[in-house]
Amino acid sequence: MARLNKNKLFFEGKSKSFEAEKIRSAQVSIQFALSTLNKAQTIMFTSANKGEGKTFCISNIAKEYAKLGKKVLLVDLDLHRPRLSQAIAPREAGGIMLGVRDMSALANQILPLTEENLFFLPTGPLPSNPMEVVSSGLLAEVFTKLEGEFDMIFIDTPPLRVLSDGRMIATLCDGVVLVVRNGMTKLNEVEEAKVYIENAGVPIVGAILNGQQYNKKEKNTYAYY
Repeated sequence: MARLNKNKLFFEGKSKSFEAEKIRSAQVSIQFALSTLNKAQTIMFTSANKGEGKTFCISNIAKEYAKLGKKVLLVDLDLHRPRLSQAIAPREAGGIMLGVRDMSALANQILPLTEENLFFLPTGPLPSNPMEVVSSGLLAEVFTKLEGEFDMIFIDTPPLRVLSDGRMIATLCDGVVLVVRNGMTKLNEVEEAKVYIENAGVPIVGAILNGQQYNKKEKNTYAYY
């Protein structure tokens, strides 16, 4: 099993807590949005800028899907700052880049996590030219193979305004979830990211407002039941 290091990305609080309910609410909203698509299997999470919390969000949404009995794969495709790989499996040398080079080796790069039905595919050795890799056509072949093995695939990518990789990866996905940091992301930055996604020809299936502060009264409403 892959082990988490001290910088845990997965929420481990009480299942009936305010935070847990907000995560479930986001997952349900995304699930409803995906039900309107003809194909909704490979979903990309991104943001306009770095530091908006997309990696935390994608990790916990993937975990919620796994709890529903779906076979879920979490993929780190941030080939510049692979935070998922550093947090979940920092000692793993293998990953999706080895699968891109040799498709027969792909299955051996996938790691089972402690949550049942949840698996992880780290980046592996970072390429010198990430854009060349994501635009080569080899990544599309990898996605096709993975879709034959998993019910849901969640792809973590670099911020859209910072690097162009995510814009290319979006063309290979069925939908995109945009993570926005409350009090940090500017409206024009969200609009710019939205244009990039629309230009990729992929639907935006949802947006997550991350980092919003709630007072005690608002949190207590979730304790009613």
